[in-house]
Amino acid sequence: MKFEDLKHDFPKMPEEIRVMIEKEVKKQVKTQQPQHKGQKKLSRTLVAALVAVLLCGTTVFAGVGIYRMQQKKIGEHGVSVDITGGEAADASVKDVPVNIPEVKMETGYLPTGMVKVEEGKYCFENALHQGGVSMTFYRMDTGDDQFQIEHGDVLSSEEFLADGNQGVYLEYPNLYEDEITFNQRIYVAFTDVHYVMEMYVASDVSKEEAIKIAEHVRLVPAENAAEGEVIIAQNWSSFQEGSDKEAYDEGAGDESITTVAAEEMKNTHSIGESFPLDDQGLTARVTDVQIGDDLSLLDTALWDEDLGKETDSSGKLRPATIQYVKRGDVDNLSEVVKSREVPQKLLYATVEYTNTGSAEMTDVLFFGSLVRIAESGGRMQVITEEMPGENDLWEMAVNHGLSARKDMLYYDVHGSKGEKNYIASISPGETVTVYMAWIVTEEELGSLYINLDTYGGAYEFTENSLKIGYVDIRRK
Repeated sequence: MKFEDLKHDFPKMPEEIRVMIEKEVKKQVKTQQPQHKGQKKLSRTLVAALVAVLLCGTTVFAGVGIYRMQQKKIGEHGVSVDITGGEAADASVKDVPVNIPEVKMETGYLPTGMVKVEEGKYCFENALHQGGVSMTFYRMDTGDDQFQIEHGDVLSSEEFLADGNQGVYLEYPNLYEDEITFNQRIYVAFTDVHYVMEMYVASDVSKEEAIKIAEHVRLVPAENAAEGEVIIAQNWSSFQEGSDKEAYDEGAGDESITTVAAEEMKNTHSIGESFPLDDQGLTARVTDVQIGDDLSLLDTALWDEDLGKETDSSGKLRPATIQYVKRGDVDNLSEVVKSREVPQKLLYATVEYTNTGSAEMTDVLFFGSLVRIAESGGRMQVITEEMPGENDLWEMAVNHGLSARKDMLYYDVHGSKGEKNYIASISPGETVTVYMAWIVTEEELGSLYINLDTYGGAYEFTENSLKIGYVDIRRK
């Protein structure tokens, strides 16, 4: 199809809008000087975008604007990312998209070894579910030029072009160089379809590779895409409402319950005591708990890769490093105020599951988490994290050992649903033994309880966990 014929496939545009666009094209072309790298490409992009609007008439926009995603510095280390619109001939015409299409995402480039693990999530094969990139999207239902978001603690930032779409790259301090952390962020404006992509980038992806991934992301109409993924996006208006509510509720209190009266823990069980887990006849009993300095109690064939990294050359568990961090803001970068090491231990529990009912149970889910609970003044308090004192400069304690995790790191029963924590079947009267293990710090041994509620709950009290009861494994 020729260019001359293309315009006849679209509705006619009001003459005043057409004149305004032609003036804007002339102004943009005139003002763009090709002395900077990429400037000529930007000029052609602007012209192409304006011509597209000229051809598309009013089927996409209720008004007309030239959009550009850009960064603005705030203080020493703050950045505001926003989308600005061009001048409009009629100020009364609001520049809001009236037709936001359903689109699919196509990834034109992924680094060698990176694979898809779920929708919008890509990781390297040797670090599945640990790093890579994660992509989320916003539908600009209030208008493209309403996008604006601020970040502090920014180490570096820059603007870039992704196939004609403007983008902004942000990097944050990486205080944990031996770990994979999401210390980068990318935004790309797809103003032709009125979406913004927010891409979280982990430290195992270089800046160059991250930008290259973003440069090759395409959003195409869902009905016309041969390949790709249907975008599940959040409306920008909903995101703003949620942000406003979060700001309004800040300091109003957490909904999670971290303290209860001692009476509410009346169902606490001792080692060796049997108790019901549900109303179908499934009971549990923690028969033994052992503490070790190495992993010799575990079946090496069932080791998680992370467990193996937690030991030294002699097989002993390494100490955990705890860093005390002062968070960054628009004027300061995050910094480590101090650090210390604390010994780690293996906690190994034997748990028996018994079917006391009359029917066979299949695919029985089991789960064990550790909860730290302290008693004070007749109340029981979940210890969620180490808190700073009045004169401390740090704001956040970060445990870099596996002892930071409170869900089971090891279990030896895998059911019919693959490598999952299921018991394939338990006949009436049958007992199945499961061995579970966690890594804990030596300091925690005097405050630990086991929670066998399959919904978890290591950092708060839940109604169901209190009903089932916690198992007291504290070492006095």
